[in-house]
Amino acid sequence: MKPLFFLFFIISFFGLNAQNPFQKLKGKVQNLKVKDKVQKAGSKLGSQLDKVRDKFDSVDFDYAILLTDNSGTFDVNEKGELGATFATWASLGTSLIDSTKSDGSEKARFQLESGEVFYGLKKYTYAERRYRSAIYLYEQAGLLGDIGYMKALANLGLLYTTMGRFTQAQEVTLSALEKRKAKLGETNIGVAASLNNNGVLSFDLGRYNEADKDLTAALVIIEAKAKGSMPEAITLNNKAMVYQTIGRYEEAEKLMTEAISVAEKLQDSKSKNHLKFISNLALLYRFTGKYTQAEELYVGMEKKLGKGTAEMASLFNNKAMLYWVMGREEKVEDLFKRSVAMYKSSEGEESPPSAKAINNLGNFYRYKSKFAEAEPLLIKAKAIHEKILGTNHPLYVQSQEDLAILYWKQRQINKAYPLYKEVMAKSLDFINRYFPPMSEAEKTKYWDVLAQRFQRFYNFASEIASENKNVLVDLFDYQTATKALLLNSTNKIKESILASGDKAIIADYISWLDQKETLARLYAYSKDDLKEQKINLDSIEGVTNAMEKNLSQRSKDFSAGYASEPPHFIQIRDLLTDQEAIVETIQVKKFNQSFTKETKYLALVTTKGKEFPELAVMENGVQMDTRNAKFYKNAILQHADDTISYRAYWGSIEPLILGKKIIYFSPDGVYNQMNINTLKKPGGNFILNQYDVIVLGNSKDLIVVKNRKQTTVAKKAAFLLGFPD
Repeated sequence: MKPLFFLFFIISFFGLNAQNPFQKLKGKVQNLKVKDKVQKAGSKLGSQLDKVRDKFDSVDFDYAILLTDNSGTFDVNEKGELGATFATWASLGTSLIDSTKSDGSEKARFQLESGEVFYGLKKYTYAERRYRSAIYLYEQAGLLGDIGYMKALANLGLLYTTMGRFTQAQEVTLSALEKRKAKLGETNIGVAASLNNNGVLSFDLGRYNEADKDLTAALVIIEAKAKGSMPEAITLNNKAMVYQTIGRYEEAEKLMTEAISVAEKLQDSKSKNHLKFISNLALLYRFTGKYTQAEELYVGMEKKLGKGTAEMASLFNNKAMLYWVMGREEKVEDLFKRSVAMYKSSEGEESPPSAKAINNLGNFYRYKSKFAEAEPLLIKAKAIHEKILGTNHPLYVQSQEDLAILYWKQRQINKAYPLYKEVMAKSLDFINRYFPPMSEAEKTKYWDVLAQRFQRFYNFASEIASENKNVLVDLFDYQTATKALLLNSTNKIKESILASGDKAIIADYISWLDQKETLARLYAYSKDDLKEQKINLDSIEGVTNAMEKNLSQRSKDFSAGYASEPPHFIQIRDLLTDQEAIVETIQVKKFNQSFTKETKYLALVTTKGKEFPELAVMENGVQMDTRNAKFYKNAILQHADDTISYRAYWGSIEPLILGKKIIYFSPDGVYNQMNINTLKKPGGNFILNQYDVIVLGNSKDLIVVKNRKQTTVAKKAAFLLGFPD
């Protein structure tokens, strides 16, 4: 017999819709006076809760799973009445159970299990409320040793990790782990679940050694007590993902293969984890150039997936991407088209997966220079993203950039430039929004993705600069702003604040970090997600900004690290004297319809009184990085007369700085590996004798070549070049 609270849980749900077949039953139950009749109705309706929970594998509520493709392809995606009414009937269920004489344990368990279903449905805001309510009820009832209490803590930690709220996740996950160890013993299977989740959290934070250690410890327990289980397969997969990230590809492949072997024996209608693992392995093969093996996996998956499903649509999309990188382009178009059609029938055309598939097909046509076919698709994808996600969502911004690239390649600069400006402004805003709470490892991961957009824009800017010099100001500002953000160590600022001893500031700082992490997750929500879960994004942003302002006023460390705005071109230019110039070098990977193996160097030169920076482009970047660099190093070692290096590295820059005495020089790429003061103009002087060259390298160490004791000059250089002081 189901506990009484399950009865209320189900009554509340099935009583919402007048057309629901259980509506009449609800009315009867509400009027029942006799306890055994209530229990009989509860037995009938309790089975309906099982149907809801039965849509998920039980490990979905316990074990975090690392995926290469985080699109959620294989997750349960409930539509219709269940997804739309879940929050309402759960709230009614809470009200009804609160009116009964149910003890604290039953009430807490109700909140815990409803939270698990919300988590499975990806209703994370609702899930958090339920888990927190369960924890509160357990604590109020004095049930701190209850297994349910520890599970609620563990689930909350798992939820926070899933949401990217790592500040909160660390505290809760470790608390659950320690409590389980103390209550259940070091080798309990619940401890293994907490170890797995802590390992995943460490992975997300870039602490790969700690992640490996926790996942290994979890595997020891699982292999002793639950060998051949889904928890074993999940933990093997997670460990494989750690190894893949740190470049131990052979070991990653072996572990993923083991995970698939275990999971395939356990697959049923509820669990699709084995398909997730196969997808991970296929993407590993694609990443490591094992294209034939990847293709074989996709062919095998195709036999296991239902025709016309979202999973099959995703498979076709991934298969198309594989053939694209393999150069088998004759197969790509048809697969993208099938993916688009299948998403439309299974998810509806106005859904993120459909928009992504449409965008991919449009990008393929653009890559093939089929601009007439590409444009309507890219416009359509952009419109869908705007409607369902809003204009500040990362996917919408990506679709904007794709359209800007199309116009660029069509030489419709009047359309491409304003669109690209909007894209880049939003990208800088993303950095300012997402970077503050990130660890250095997280920032690196995020930047690795976003940096490609900046590289594409740098290509665009260098191509159109002769037509529109305004783009050079943008180029200068973007380079300065991103350099400052990337080199500013938020970890050091965090450590300084936490070591300050000011408990009030520390508490407010931790709350601010959690708010920023929460916002980072919410920015990825669709309009419907926000509306359904009653999330007021503007209100949360307002609270966060108020917290930030308050912290800036109370903490110098916080203000210096988070509240400062990078200076813009005009501000920097106006600080220069007639004798000064700024030389900013940028290594750029060349982009045609996609990135090529070629590189070039841009040198932006800023001088007093000039409306725009001036640009020198050195197209032979590969030669500068290899043959010229080798010649330069050999000439230094052998004290040989070098008649090449000055012209290769400084010849294009020199005409733009004639008559200047002090050069503030920011090196990039090969310039970081050389001492430019050893460059000698054929038949002339070394740079050292021509200028007071002030070099600031990416090591964050300021080097003043001449006038070393002038610290004020050094500080000015750091500011002008956009480096942390």
